[in-house]
Amino acid sequence: QNAIINGTDGNNAALSLTGSLLCLQVFHSLFWPLEFTVPNRDNNKCYAKIICNKLDNDRVIGFHYLGPNAGEVTQGFGTAMKCGATKEQLDNTIGIHPTCAEIFTTLEVTKSSGGEITAAGC
Repeated sequence: QNAIINGTDGNNAALSLTGSLLCLQVFHSLFWPLEFTVPNRDNNKCYAKIICNKLDNDRVIGFHYLGPNAGEVTQGFGTAMKCGATKEQLDNTIGIHPTCAEIFTTLEVTKSSGGEITAAGC
């Protein structure tokens, strides 16, 4: 697996934006890519997270990705972030199935909620 971190981590982003962690909303999920199903690899070993600035229309200011095809995923989302992509725009994007990047169009659980982030399948 490849780990790619693009943008900024949540703590540094919050401090640079307002001096507090209250302006951030972090959405995250574990996922199970299709290419892991054939060789019976464990599910929920891949992770996706976006960091949004609540004070700027939930603009995506960072994203973390741990999974296959990290370079391709990062290229697309890095460009989107430079163009000012928001959480709403990601939500309104139809994810291409089956791809690893589609997880970013369906992120619903926030870190602050403490909600379940495991996936049931690809």
